[in-house]
Formats: sequence, structure tokens, C-alpha cells
Amino acid sequence: MTYFRMSRLIDPNGAGLYAVSHFMTEFKTGHRFDADFVPPLVVQLDPELPNGKLPTFFESPAWIGTRSFHATLLAAGVANVEASPVEMHDDVNNRVIHDYLLLNIVGRVACVDMARSEIRSLGDGMNIIDRLVIDPARVPDLDLFVADEDTDCMIVSERLQRHIAAAGYGDIRFESLD
Repeated sequence: MTYFRMSRLIDPNGAGLYAVSHFMTEFKTGHRFDADFVPPLVVQLDPELPNGKLPTFFESPAWIGTRSFHATLLAAGVANVEASPVEMHDDVNNRVIHDYLLLNIVGRVACVDMARSEIRSLGDGMNIIDRLVIDPARVPDLDLFVADEDTDCMIVSERLQRHIAAAGYGDIRFESLD
């Protein structure tokens, strides 16, 4: 089976986010939220990009996607995503946007072939994988998961990639994995 690394296309006119709440919460762990996690996650649009284009999903400070993107995942049969409300504050335009959800992918898989991948180390236990190579024998039957070796790596099956691509999202990038 073919897998893809899914990410957001970088748009120089795109909006950015800053977390305003949940400072001690670790996102993108691949595990369920702790029982004491209380939504909503509150974020603020970058005031230096007051009219920045809002993407299908943000990758920082957490995976935050539109409600329609979440619906696309559900329609594809993806069941391992916890979704909770997000309050997105746009202070420049004096509005609060409620069309986004915090998307917590529950599925952390040790699947990276570290010897064949291109990796940069930022220090002890902190790696950035520039070119991701996975060992398909270590991938369970999941359409969406994060790599244990770098939880910033969102991986989708070919089936899910086709479903998302067919939905017409123009700002999502898929990198085929070896």
C-alpha cells in the first residue's frame, strides 16, 4: 500500500495562529487528550497578517482544521480523530471564527525507516524528518496516523489521500512516501 505525508501548502498570503489557551497542553502526541482537557482551544490570528487567507487546516500550534475538512475525514470512514471546538480570535477585524476544530489524531505509529530517511537533529530526542521513508510492515490498518519518530508527520493512506483530493481542497500537499 502507498502512503503519503499530508501537509499544508505554504501560502505567503496565508494566516498564522498563536495559542492563547492551553499553554501546558502537548498537542500532536498521537494519543487521546487527557481527561482534564477542557475545550475550547483559544487561538489568535496573527495580527501582522490581518487579512491572511484561512487554510483548510493549520499545523501549528496544533492541527486545527475546518469543520468541512473534519466532515470529509468522517465521510471517508476515519474514526481515530478527536475533534473539539476552537475559538479563533481575529482582533484586527473584531470577530471570533468558530468554523475550525482542534483535530487530535489518535494513532502514533513507529514506522519510520530511520536509516533510509533524511533526518536533522535539533538535540537529544528532537528530530526533524525532511524525507520520510516508512516501513510498511510496521503500519497497522489505519488511514491516518502520526509517525512516532516525529509526531509532526501526518501520514495518510492512498485511499484517504484520494478521498481528500477528490473533495477539492487546493491547499493540501501530499508527498508520496517510499
